[in-house]
Amino acid sequence: MTPPRLSTAARTETLEGWESSLTGRFLAALFAAYYNESVRYAVLRNYERWPEHFGKDIDLVVHPNDLALSQRIIQRLAANLGLSVTARRKRSSHVTYCLVPAPTEGHESSILLDLRPDVVHHGLVYLRGELVLATRRRHADGFYVPSPALESLAILLHAVIDMRAVRPSYQVRLAELGTGDPAQFRAAAESAVGRTLAGLLVECLQAGQPERALRLRGRLVRACVRRRPGTFVRWLRARAGAAADRVRGWLRPSGHLVILVGPDGSGKTTSADLICRRFAGTHIPVSGVYLGAQAPLLPTRRLSQQIRKRLAGGAAKVKPVKDVTRRQRLSGLVHIMADKWLRYLVYVRPRLARGEVVVLDRYFYDLLTFPHPLVQRPRVEALVMRLIPEPALAFCLAADPAVITARKNELTVAETERQIACYRGLGRWVRNFREVPADGDLIAGIDRMAELVLALYAQQRSPERV
Repeated sequence: MTPPRLSTAARTETLEGWESSLTGRFLAALFAAYYNESVRYAVLRNYERWPEHFGKDIDLVVHPNDLALSQRIIQRLAANLGLSVTARRKRSSHVTYCLVPAPTEGHESSILLDLRPDVVHHGLVYLRGELVLATRRRHADGFYVPSPALESLAILLHAVIDMRAVRPSYQVRLAELGTGDPAQFRAAAESAVGRTLAGLLVECLQAGQPERALRLRGRLVRACVRRRPGTFVRWLRARAGAAADRVRGWLRPSGHLVILVGPDGSGKTTSADLICRRFAGTHIPVSGVYLGAQAPLLPTRRLSQQIRKRLAGGAAKVKPVKDVTRRQRLSGLVHIMADKWLRYLVYVRPRLARGEVVVLDRYFYDLLTFPHPLVQRPRVEALVMRLIPEPALAFCLAADPAVITARKNELTVAETERQIACYRGLGRWVRNFREVPADGDLIAGIDRMAELVLALYAQQRSPERV
């Protein structure tokens, strides 16, 4: 189908719209490369508001024989634009690419590409990709989209089988499309779910009530299974694999643990918060957790804090300045560490199992600074370090002890210097240990730490590993 001709002014305005955003520039280059290198594809849905609004992801159907070439093109274009690429192959046959710019202040959001050879739900094929590609047409902006009939059918089945709801934007789009070419819609629907259900889907669209099709979901799924028995085995395998992945995630989490350590006043809380903000606009799951002693979860720890407050008479208690000469009971350390382990299992481990990057403000390594002779013994230190889960990346915030001490006045200069030396000793045990200046340019430091977090995440999810 020949796209409609645009006036010179319209073409200029459209080009400027695509060039005004990172997503627009990347997609324009991607579709041009697909065209030049004969990649068979179609944008499945949600392209009507391009280039003003691209939505949260880009859904593409790509011919199975072109998926490898498509990946090479994506990697090449990402490198040209300075984007990091992560890839994830889902058990439903989807391949999701996340393209992330350098996480600096004010950066543009990431790009999420969702490629699949067929239109599927958890491995259950409900619309073959070859039908979509066989009837595709070229959009006025140069990229390929399904025919109106196939786009309408794909959206309707997606809403019913995948979403279990017809959201307002889909209702508007289905009203615009209708059934497209009625003969083409009916033929594709009969191929997917059979003649009877195809007729019912046509009736729903002609009546302008696509939500009526939600009542047909069970029958539609069973029809897909009957017409393609192999897809049911694929669905079972995908569901069983997903369950196994969840179990494996608890035993060997796919997420990454990033910790920030340093004495009081070194800027751990501020830095952890800013790192998480850097990734807020991306599709990389990064969250922060405070693992210090001031937010206990263990009931006995919370009770002891309440008792101390009552004994103080409710008055604001001035914290004593900690010096190198102070000594604390070992029972207090055991109590604190037990509470840290509980919070790690409740707040941190589940996020790691889901594949998230967890940025911790403080960690178990704080015990190295505990003023007790037993902790300083080499054998005890070696045993403890082997029991603590090693982080994927550790940042030690260090600077002139006098500068750090002046920020909070909770430690003496000598105590601050001692704690910095203790934290620096982690370099002997933690493989990915980085010291970061706590008295330099804050934004530059955060940018550097965010880049290292992104590199860590991208390395474990590179397209070559998929």
